[in-house]
Amino acid sequence: MKIDYKGFMRERIQRTPVTISPESSFFEARALIHEKGIRHLPVVDKNNRLVGIVTDRDIRQAAPSDATLLSVQELNYLLGKLKVASFMTPKEKLITITPDTIIEEAVQLMHDHKIGCLPVVEGDKLYGIFTETDALAHFVDIFGFKVKGTRLTVALEDKPGTMLGILEIMKRHNVNIISIVTPSFMVEGKRIAAIRIQTEAYQDIVKDLEKAGYPVLSLGKWPSI
Repeated sequence: MKIDYKGFMRERIQRTPVTISPESSFFEARALIHEKGIRHLPVVDKNNRLVGIVTDRDIRQAAPSDATLLSVQELNYLLGKLKVASFMTPKEKLITITPDTIIEEAVQLMHDHKIGCLPVVEGDKLYGIFTETDALAHFVDIFGFKVKGTRLTVALEDKPGTMLGILEIMKRHNVNIISIVTPSFMVEGKRIAAIRIQTEAYQDIVKDLEKAGYPVLSLGKWPSI
């Protein structure tokens, strides 16, 4: 059976995000952002083509400062005339992805460009939106944070095949591995691996790891509450 795996991006994309027209007013955009509790508002035309995006920051910047000398009536009149198209970030300046972009690439783009969301387009149409909240939800899922078990932090030699010994010990104890995470940095010339296993009976596993030359630096049950 062929498994079509693309990083589960399509499953993580918000397929029906709240959108707004470029001809809508400042007040309409502000109301949507506040009422829906969102930070990013894709701007689309009548054919659902992406033309830009409005964020809560854009709303704040478009609003007059408290130091303005205009009256409330004048402010309301001017803001009522202010169209979304005049203060949105246009599509040409946006970083977008497609539904088949892998999640790791999407997260890297948000990190590198210091942005909180990525519009997802298919052709020139808006397919959905991927936000930093969606990225966090993905990592909570992929690391198995909600699965009850034990987290072991192990030191190992930075060379190919070193992890095999750890996997053999887990197999010998008939324990499922929930996730393995190893950062790019090393400590005293050794790799650090955070291994989450689906058991709370870790004592014998720790003994065998230590005996095999894998120092266990820390351990704890997860979730902790």
